[in-house]
Amino acid sequence: MKPLDSQEAKANRQRVVVTAAETLCAAGEGRQSLMHGLAQHQCLGSPSGYSLPISLVARYQETLPDMPEFLDDRKSLLGWHCAQRTIAQSGWKPQQSDAKVVVFVGTGLSSITPYEMNEDLFGHIVDNRFDRQAMAKDIRTHLAAPKRHMPHYFGERLAASLGAVRSGSNFSACAAASQAIAAGFWSVRRGEADVALVGGHDSMDHPMGLLSFLVLGALSENTCKPFDVERNGFMLGEGAGMLLLESYEHAVGRNATILAEVLGAGSSMDAWNPTAPHPQGEGAERAMRRALRDANLSPTVVDYVNAHGTGTPLGDVAESQAISRVCGPDVAVSSIKGAIGHCIAAAGAVEAVACVGMLEEGWMAGTTGLMNRDPNCPSHNLGEPVQKAPQVVMSNSFGFGGQNASLVLAKSAVVE
Repeated sequence: MKPLDSQEAKANRQRVVVTAAETLCAAGEGRQSLMHGLAQHQCLGSPSGYSLPISLVARYQETLPDMPEFLDDRKSLLGWHCAQRTIAQSGWKPQQSDAKVVVFVGTGLSSITPYEMNEDLFGHIVDNRFDRQAMAKDIRTHLAAPKRHMPHYFGERLAASLGAVRSGSNFSACAAASQAIAAGFWSVRRGEADVALVGGHDSMDHPMGLLSFLVLGALSENTCKPFDVERNGFMLGEGAGMLLLESYEHAVGRNATILAEVLGAGSSMDAWNPTAPHPQGEGAERAMRRALRDANLSPTVVDYVNAHGTGTPLGDVAESQAISRVCGPDVAVSSIKGAIGHCIAAAGAVEAVACVGMLEEGWMAGTTGLMNRDPNCPSHNLGEPVQKAPQVVMSNSFGFGGQNASLVLAKSAVVE
């Protein structure tokens, strides 16, 4: 994932604006619900209901209408309904538009159920061997579980519904949604598209999902406390976040409301450890510096950093050190995962929506759960919401395997 760097490409860059940003998460439906939840500065987790050593999961509590295309696939239902809400909020009418459209989404691991596995796969075992021809014939239909749970299935269906000229799906762990946003942003900026629907969706609120994080030692037994000296892991969340990005000319041409502008994006790979970040956050630092360079901005103009901030002992220290090296020790920093949990592949999109909300409403969220700051986390980590309007914000997303992504957004009035 790399933007064009030539002088000609820079001269022909399109401005990219956000004309809708919506979410479904533990805070409820929509950006306003998310911002209200963050303003309350409370943990929005609920009893997990599992016989596992965790007490809370941050779930989306509203009813999700089922769809034949996404049977037993909660993460895709979250993504689809969030996408429809985002399009509706934008005022853009895809059926009445001749705009070039692209779709990029970040998504998580398959949520295929044991029943589906038994129905679509194990039923084709004959004499302890797969009858491959019979299985291939039976799962060819797009409604068969193996087809429906292919990682790109959701993105393909969403793109087809919009007549998109290009689509892509990112599976880069917890950096997936931010990298998908970056891909759509670069596509519009290069003039390849007029409109990009971008974001992420995920739900690992099932026994296999929770057990996998428990085995890794990543989950907190109670609440998530990013940057706190007593932090011991994250609270699992779920949700979806979607943004409609448009070229400035296209947005103005249809009299759209501009919420913010995307200025830059950067990505990197630690190549350090499958589950642990580089101890000094070198990969995170590269992603942030690349995003700022891509935006042609000095680090000194950044007013606020939405940290990945999972509440894990190693991750928070590494990120905090990286933020301080890039933006200095005084830039305001917070993580919203103490409130809405870690939405895994969707985290970067939900948090990008929160950043748009902070730019629009003129305040910065605090870090729910932060009571006693860890002295090993040198960044200026906000314990409470701050009524100060940021003009330029950065949003970080870092994932297992060393995936790192950073986005830079600005208030719409700053870029007029």
